[in-house]
Amino acid sequence: MTRNRARQVFDIGIYVVVAATVLQFFLAGLGIFGSAQLFFWHTTVNPFLVGVLPLLLIPVGWYAGVDVRTRWLAAAMFGLVVLQSILLFPYHAAAAEPWREISALHALNAVLIFWVALQLLDRVRHPVAPSVRQDAPS
Repeated sequence: MTRNRARQVFDIGIYVVVAATVLQFFLAGLGIFGSAQLFFWHTTVNPFLVGVLPLLLIPVGWYAGVDVRTRWLAAAMFGLVVLQSILLFPYHAAAAEPWREISALHALNAVLIFWVALQLLDRVRHPVAPSVRQDAPS
């Protein structure tokens, strides 16, 4: 695979991650306002795209020459999705009142995931130019 092709794969992958993030919000709404059976897609299928796909894109981005900050944002997506599950632990464990409220941060973290996804999209649409080393020959 050429570096240009790897960059295309990375860019398209980020678009898929952003679309999956928007879909995740929609699936949550369907699970709440529609059928609770639809939570299966929200909790099991789609988080794989939102969390694991960015993780798989990191080595592709490295090979393609994507800047390190963009790759760190992709890694952050995975970490935030893991945190999403951890935040629900007090709710699923039927913890006592002060601990159960921690699960309310699940919604706030979802907004943070969406923000990071938008940051990734912005960096893909307007890539950071590689910096020129001062000691590089002219």
